[in-house]
Amino acid sequence: MKIADPLALKAKLPKSIIVFAASQLNGDRETQEDFFENYNDECFVLADGVGGIPNGEIAAKIAVETAIWGYKLIRQRSFYWQDKKLFMKRIFRSTNIALWQKKRETGFEEGLATTLEVLVVGDRIFWLGHVGDSSSWLLHNDTFTKLTIDDADTHGYLTKVVGTKRYGLIPQYITGLFLPGDTMVIVSDGVTSALDKESIKKIIRDSGNTTESITKTVLELLKKAEDQGGTDNMTAIIVKRIATR
Repeated sequence: MKIADPLALKAKLPKSIIVFAASQLNGDRETQEDFFENYNDECFVLADGVGGIPNGEIAAKIAVETAIWGYKLIRQRSFYWQDKKLFMKRIFRSTNIALWQKKRETGFEEGLATTLEVLVVGDRIFWLGHVGDSSSWLLHNDTFTKLTIDDADTHGYLTKVVGTKRYGLIPQYITGLFLPGDTMVIVSDGVTSALDKESIKKIIRDSGNTTESITKTVLELLKKAEDQGGTDNMTAIIVKRIATR
């Protein structure tokens, strides 16, 4: 099946639109080591700098900015655009190398590392890349599904991150339908350490169809996580496809 370039889709009258909102809290941390960015309402990226390694906030920022840069550059090459799994792998490879090379600079000799979520949405389909213990979820009708598997052991220690090894990083790759009425949720582990699946679902299923209502839902989700004892940096992104006709 041939997937149309989202740039071309912009020229047509859409049957649906993407509405999103995002926000974050520091918890009890002095620095915010989560970083997120959206490009053109079609690529959404979240990184959470790894605790225990210096410069987590810088690692997260570099990762997100490199992933967005990679998305914009790599998608211009039709070979990669037609093979989304390879496309996503290239984005993660570029991001990993950027962090790996940063350790050559003065002050970064101990290295940098981060988790990374990259969500790309097309006309009816999503493509998702994942490394680490942030997580991505899909609400379809009333079914709420965790799409990603945490790269962590039974004690909660990360087993895979971006930036610590020069070669061999392979992200989890997930793809599926993203239809009008569906909602994607991307959160850092600061949220999921405080809230379980049902708690998140209960909040987001009534998110509404406007930027204002979805923003309110994001803030409610973060406040709930904080009230439930969340102390880590917390970031939440909600992406919803809304039917227009």
